[in-house]
Amino acid sequence: MTETVRIYSASQDLLGRKWTYGRVVLFRSLGGTLRAPEPVSGYPEENCWQADLFGILRTGDSCDAAILAWAHAANDSVPLQGTDGRPDCPYSGQGLAPTKLMENEIGKG
Repeated sequence: MTETVRIYSASQDLLGRKWTYGRVVLFRSLGGTLRAPEPVSGYPEENCWQADLFGILRTGDSCDAAILAWAHAANDSVPLQGTDGRPDCPYSGQGLAPTKLMENEIGKG
């Protein structure tokens, strides 16, 4: 599985979960790292949860908000095909065209 497909699949699975517990368990089982805030007096904007997976780091006011922010950012970072919204695949299920066929088509132009 390519990295792009992994990221897309993980984001879709996380967004499809109804409960916070299910998202946390799935996020950690995928290898994600969650960091709880370390309260800093006088700097409430730094009291945020961090979610990090596949090199994408996002923050949120709660553990669930950080995971959902990660899932939305991951979903937005994956290039999609214009026709059906699935992630681009480097092979797209097709092999290279035979050289004989390519030469015949070029000659007809």
